[in-house]
Amino acid sequence: MSPMDPDPIPDEERRRIPGLIAFVSERDKNPEVYLIRPSGEELRRLTQSPAADFPIAPDPEGKALLIVSAEDDPERKLHLEQLVVQPLSGGAGIPVGPRGGRDRNASFSPDGRWIVFESDSESFSDIYRMNRDGSGLRRLTRNKEGNFEPALSPDGTQIAFVSSRDGDPEVYRMRADGTGQQRLTAFHREDWAPRWSPDGKRIAFLSDREGRTRIFIMNADGTNLSALSSSEAREGGTLGDAGAPKSPRENELEPSFSPDGARIVYITRGMGKKARVWSAHLATGKCDPLTSGAHGDESPSFSPDGRYIVFASDRAGDTDIYIMRADGTGQTRLTHTKGADWLPRWIAPGR
Repeated sequence: MSPMDPDPIPDEERRRIPGLIAFVSERDKNPEVYLIRPSGEELRRLTQSPAADFPIAPDPEGKALLIVSAEDDPERKLHLEQLVVQPLSGGAGIPVGPRGGRDRNASFSPDGRWIVFESDSESFSDIYRMNRDGSGLRRLTRNKEGNFEPALSPDGTQIAFVSSRDGDPEVYRMRADGTGQQRLTAFHREDWAPRWSPDGKRIAFLSDREGRTRIFIMNADGTNLSALSSSEAREGGTLGDAGAPKSPRENELEPSFSPDGARIVYITRGMGKKARVWSAHLATGKCDPLTSGAHGDESPSFSPDGRYIVFASDRAGDTDIYIMRADGTGQTRLTHTKGADWLPRWIAPGR
């Protein structure tokens, strides 16, 4: 069976896939968060808000979801965002932290007791930490150029983030209390969107240092930098090194590690081309296409057991939520609506 085989995953197999999938739906005109089983069953609306709601990250216990609730104030010409801890059981969510023009890129600590996030409530943009209930708010960074996209290490001791303090966006890391801030990348182009490997030993990030956006990987201390892929790798070769010439045609975006850290799933998108999902095997350096590139396939991520991938696709007209096996087979549509369904997020079963 080829990766682009159209046969869907059988219902019985899908019912065994662990966890839930949260996503944004515009079926009721307003962006709201919905939940669905990988089987396509038990679809339900989670948020009931006049604001636009977007899922960010689940808590480690699988009982709540961090949401950004965004709305515009036309009279004051303001865009306002609020972080909300939304119980998966339903009901009203709990607003936490400040309300500003940008409160996002939030995640729970591994024990679920505190949250890190980015906010412009007191400055252009800085990194903050607070308790799960919103108390104990602490500003971790302080420089006028801006700090963005905090990513907690798997053990919760380190935060990777992006800072423009040295003239252009670079990847930094610091301890979870804000001390020990250290620059990890140094290039005259932009580096952003850090992602930790599950073992905390490596960091993937995006960079336009070669003229197009590409995924790079480095050790957690900034050493051993390499590009994730090359044109040769996407033809069955090996991962490229940071100094090798690359094709300028496509951007690499949305990297997401598998739970065992052995693979990264990502998309490529070129000018005039549809987004395509790929899987990079880090041990062998092989990059495999998982979708055909004939449709817009985006936002891929692995299931909690690493055997499946969820993604959004416009192959049926409107954007809907799909799943497939990790090798690209069994591409299966989960949602069927005239409004767009997008931004899927896996939620692992509770501990």
